[in-house]
Amino acid sequence: MKNVKISPNRLPVGSKPRGKPKGSNGATRKIPDKIDRKINVNFSEVEIEKLKAKYKDKITIKEIKRYVWELPIIKLLVTLFVIQRAYVGKKLVAEAVHPELPKAGIFGNNFRAWIISLKNGFAGSYEKISEHIEDLSEESFSEQAINDCVHRTGEELEPEYNKLGKELRESKSTGGDESSWPINGMKYLIWLFCTFNIVFITIEKSRSRKVIAKIFGSFYNGVFTSDCFSVYQGFAKYFQKCWAHLLRTTHHLTKENPKKDIAYLHKWLTILFNEMGEFLKKDPPPDEREKKYKFYNRKLRKIMNHNWKSKQAKGIIKNWFRKFEGHWLTAILISGVKLTNNDTERHLRGSIPTRKLLGGHRTEEGAKYFAITESLRRTWRLRKLSPFHEMANKLREISGNQAL
Repeated sequence: MKNVKISPNRLPVGSKPRGKPKGSNGATRKIPDKIDRKINVNFSEVEIEKLKAKYKDKITIKEIKRYVWELPIIKLLVTLFVIQRAYVGKKLVAEAVHPELPKAGIFGNNFRAWIISLKNGFAGSYEKISEHIEDLSEESFSEQAINDCVHRTGEELEPEYNKLGKELRESKSTGGDESSWPINGMKYLIWLFCTFNIVFITIEKSRSRKVIAKIFGSFYNGVFTSDCFSVYQGFAKYFQKCWAHLLRTTHHLTKENPKKDIAYLHKWLTILFNEMGEFLKKDPPPDEREKKYKFYNRKLRKIMNHNWKSKQAKGIIKNWFRKFEGHWLTAILISGVKLTNNDTERHLRGSIPTRKLLGGHRTEEGAKYFAITESLRRTWRLRKLSPFHEMANKLREISGNQAL
């Protein structure tokens, strides 16, 4: 069986009870502000007579209210656009535009946003998406038509994606991670970078430093949080290495070597991590941060300078702390920085079903448009917005702003 580095801060699999915790607020939905329809559900005269015959004068008829959320029967709306065109001789020089009229193709803006939701959000194949649309709407669309729609949508949203990249470069704190991503059976990588309100994805063949340079330029004037992958070195003003990766590794080594001093190293690091986490929960002011930074730095140096005996403990000190010295306590000094890269990993895991269920992508073009649309969708969701509605609105904006 493959060894798995289990997080030391998580409960064992199956031990966490399902549902809301005891003592938490109830899950009763609030009464809606708007009612779309009202239906009276009454007994028939025959049913009332039967009840009276059975219960005599004891029977009392009352009314209660129940609110039910229902999906309307999906009927696709077909719109005929009669479009004016301007010609000089036989040469077409201009065409009138409308927010609801896509630049090309037969799919409207809401429909396109729906297709992207099925493709990205549910890792749907073109075949399954075609079947699903026909099942709900009784309208048939070919897999090629849906594929063309996805690619056109990616092309139109690319400028918005590029704006997102610019915002990322100008942010004060960013996390990064990467994972394998096959394209037509060849090994590529999905790179994901995130801030508190941005998710930016790119899929590249390279795993080298040039990907970082492509995204951030020659120098990033902020804090970069990551694991200890060597490519994440030297390009940013500050670095924060991920304590979750560190503790998972020491936990795994402790399980393999319970009688060696790696167990003590893991324990001491866990205590220090938890102590720092409690401090950061208070969002302390700069002067307190500076004092605590010095305090935690002394503690960490004491751990680093301890006379460790096992090769496992020595390896952690050498390959993690010495190699990335000065990169472990940045979150203590700078507000908004976290001790772990968990947020980035969480966003990255959201794309893994597409890799596992669909095998990645067949073409570089398909991977590119997935990165564009998924970056925007995840960013909108991170900003507490609806990915579906925001994409439809953005497509309407693009359609209505086409220059003559």
